[in-house]
Amino acid sequence: MEYKLNRESLPACETVYDGCAEQPIDLDFSLPDYCPDIQKILKCQVTPSVTAQNLMGDRLEVEGTVTIRVLYLDASGENIRCCENNHPFTASIAIRQPADNAVAFTKTRVEYVNCRATSPRRLDIHGAFSVCARVIRQVQDEIVSRIEGDDIQQKTRTLDVSRSAGLAQQQFSVTEVLEIGGGKPPAETIVRSGVTASVQDFKVVSNKLILRGEAVLRVLYSPGIDSPALEAMEYEIPFSQMIDCAGVTEECTCDVALDVMNYRVEAKSDSSGENTLLETEIKLMATACAWQDAQITAVTDAYSTRYELSADYRQRAFERLSGILSDTSAQKYTMEFDSGGVSRIIDLWNEVSTVAAEIQDKQISYKGRLNVCLLALTAEGKPFYQERMFDYAFARDYAGGSAAVRCDPRVSVQDVSYRITGAASLEVKVELRLASSVFEQASCRAVADISADEEHPREKDTSAALTIYYADPSESLWDIARMYCTSADAIREENGLAEDFIPENGMLLIPM
Repeated sequence: MEYKLNRESLPACETVYDGCAEQPIDLDFSLPDYCPDIQKILKCQVTPSVTAQNLMGDRLEVEGTVTIRVLYLDASGENIRCCENNHPFTASIAIRQPADNAVAFTKTRVEYVNCRATSPRRLDIHGAFSVCARVIRQVQDEIVSRIEGDDIQQKTRTLDVSRSAGLAQQQFSVTEVLEIGGGKPPAETIVRSGVTASVQDFKVVSNKLILRGEAVLRVLYSPGIDSPALEAMEYEIPFSQMIDCAGVTEECTCDVALDVMNYRVEAKSDSSGENTLLETEIKLMATACAWQDAQITAVTDAYSTRYELSADYRQRAFERLSGILSDTSAQKYTMEFDSGGVSRIIDLWNEVSTVAAEIQDKQISYKGRLNVCLLALTAEGKPFYQERMFDYAFARDYAGGSAAVRCDPRVSVQDVSYRITGAASLEVKVELRLASSVFEQASCRAVADISADEEHPREKDTSAALTIYYADPSESLWDIARMYCTSADAIREENGLAEDFIPENGMLLIPM
């Protein structure tokens, strides 16, 4: 005998891949003719960036460029110079299954780099970096919410959940021609640059999100061989962008993440022929996840009062988005100089940052590591470079429930500043932006399918309208009703009970 199973659809997000693929770096190249000879390497900076990604069937195809930028001292030992080499890469990552209706969160991570000068004009570089990806797809999960049948008794559980209303990803560019102002000299060579970007606000309009944000570009440049001192510039570039996100409404809670995929900054000449302009193109990836609060009812157990049942049970997991947290934190560190005293700080920046989060004792705690890179002059005016890894921690109150919790944390370094505190020390202040989507988790065993065996009817004593049962404390009315082929509601009504469990030893009347 087949029963009609009423099923409720629950749009959800499923992670189909979360891992990394390592890529080698093996380069041997000569300096361009316009670069002076190498006396000493200060810093070999490896920056892998993703230029394109495409989900094709059960594979994620990633294309990108590895930029190798070497800061070094020229033959005089007095001047900082820079050479750059760009090397394309491709990565093909196998995922578990075809990723229809999916988006990929792709990042790169440098594993290690070895750089040496084999001659004053030749560099040998070996290392590795990883392409890390998390692929999430939107799926339609079905839950049995009710079983129709006169002989069926069913137990249900209602849960608060979050429905996945929309999942979108879109790449866009921010382009700007910037002026070198403030009376600073024209730029001959870009020595170092960095970009951070953030969403400051967004608005939902007709299945779209309008983002408003800001990109911050920091540039360190050389005015030329005749001007050995390096100059620093910082620009704030506002932007607005509309992205498509089918299913998003004003009632949704949206989590919007923004990643810098890659960027380009070049010195360009103005109308007078001097390089007072910086032509900039920044490629950003916006990812939006939209959620709606809902309730879902799941049948957790069932039996027939007439027949033996064959039931298929599955453990089901449910999540409810309890909040999207956003915080800023200022971390302070003391950095000692290996070279003794310092006369000038040329540049200070961060390259690597990691984060993990956990919720415990009504608090969410973030922990991670970051590095601080320093380019400076000694007390004698000699350039030097050093970097340090630092741990950071930040905690905030979390007024969530007692359910199990999952966090998806993100961190970005917004700014690095300093204050000289001694002849050989520096107080470094790092401003972090921390964000996390927090999901409360619940699970239950639910009925997935059910059928009756009509050839094996259940045995039931029909010789009396009532039978007597002596119950022990904490016995379940559901279990007793299943044993006697009746319903828990009938037992509850017959005995004037309000709860689902027997409060104490006693006699029950069981309707037959």
